[in-house]
Amino acid sequence: MTLDQLLDSLGVRLARDDTGAVASHMVPNPLPEPGTIYAVTSETEGAPVQGHGFQERQRLVLVMLYGAAPNAAGKRTLDLLLAHLKARAGEVDRHPTLRLRHGGASPADTMPTRFDRDTRTHYAGQRFALTYVHST
Repeated sequence: MTLDQLLDSLGVRLARDDTGAVASHMVPNPLPEPGTIYAVTSETEGAPVQGHGFQERQRLVLVMLYGAAPNAAGKRTLDLLLAHLKARAGEVDRHPTLRLRHGGASPADTMPTRFDRDTRTHYAGQRFALTYVHST
């Protein structure tokens, strides 16, 4: 399962490009209605480690969740969504052509749920570390 598929299965809205394909690195346009949680992801590639006949790579994927309602229920919803993301991280296979080294994604660090006074919504973030082995 890809990270985008996991987010979609949890009911999170993702941006789509002009062809209709999921583009989770973009902000949905137009923005979803208030109370609808949407995600924006970003990735960074770690330095590869060369072994005998293989290369191990780590990719950090930051998932930012926005749009939760401006009340206690919205905060609880976002906290619950983060808990499900962390619990199901092992199901993530971001690049099916590469072999996962350590059983899927592992939660790296969390940005706790916060309230944005300008947009009147809650937001939060979770970074995942994905480690792959690539035959050379």
